[in-house]
Amino acid sequence: MKISADQIRRHTDHYFINARETCAHAGMNPRVLYQVFQRNEAVLCGLKYVLALFEPLADRVTVAVLADGDRISPLEPVMHITGPVQDLFELETVYLGMLARMTKVATNVREAVEAARPKPVLFFPARFDVPEVQPYDGYAALIGGAAGASTAAEAEAYGKPPIGTMPHALIATFNGDTVRATLALAAACPGQEMWALVDFANDSAATAVACFKAFRERGLKLAGVRLDTSQDLVDESLNRRGIKEYGVTIALVAEVRRALNEAGGEAVKICASGGFHAGRIREFEHAGAPVDVYAVGERFFRGSNPFTSDVVAYYENDRRVMCAKVGRAFRENPRLKVVIGRAEAAG
Repeated sequence: MKISADQIRRHTDHYFINARETCAHAGMNPRVLYQVFQRNEAVLCGLKYVLALFEPLADRVTVAVLADGDRISPLEPVMHITGPVQDLFELETVYLGMLARMTKVATNVREAVEAARPKPVLFFPARFDVPEVQPYDGYAALIGGAAGASTAAEAEAYGKPPIGTMPHALIATFNGDTVRATLALAAACPGQEMWALVDFANDSAATAVACFKAFRERGLKLAGVRLDTSQDLVDESLNRRGIKEYGVTIALVAEVRRALNEAGGEAVKICASGGFHAGRIREFEHAGAPVDVYAVGERFFRGSNPFTSDVVAYYENDRRVMCAKVGRAFRENPRLKVVIGRAEAAG
């Protein structure tokens, strides 16, 4: 996804435009060294897009970086950028924003993936932010280790179709009849793996079994069922057993698994969704909950991973002169690799 020079200027902080114009007016364009870092334990992401910003400047800029997917430490430099200051001022806002967004998402995804491993985690947060960020989020999900994403824009990073079969709205369209809606979906999309969303009537075990039996009677395969019970409700399958637990719980997953197995649906998988995050996945896994797949939404957007970029040195006759804000001095990082420009010019 290319970003034009006009788009960069439109999305950059105005004070950087002022800085470039000031240097141009004063006839100053020294070669400087920028250092980029953040303050958390994180999974780095976004360099694929950041480096594209610098490629048009490859004849006069040197960029040394870590790699997308690398684990990074607080204050660890992830980029050293050397070049004429007028070329670099207006890029800062854009590349810091890219790194902040994608590192946050990749870090959250990786935490959930590690909690669920070896079970897959699906990336389902598209509805929680503006559509324009989806290609970046999908790439961050891939770097974080998610098994797939729910929109075509996010799934571009995977090079395969998006994941997901049915919403509650489809069931409502079929007058609340989940079996009819799922069969209609199977007829309309014969090449797709079929998963039934089984919480519409708030009786997930009974609905899961009804969908499985309807598919079996027609010689069709139901791949799985997805649980998405509201956190304000106790599913009726638990109520019948005197269990007062709200939302998708370990007990609910176990009850749906028991009911499917008793009906002969041992091969039908269970996807748990609705308010999941790494900590909750760990709880389910520690308890041995019979979940096959986790789908996670807005929790992948929680928190922040702000990056900072500072000029830490300038050059006089190819001699580096340290010049940094107090507390932001240059730091070596032997992990950095030059990917744009010449290695001998990196420092």
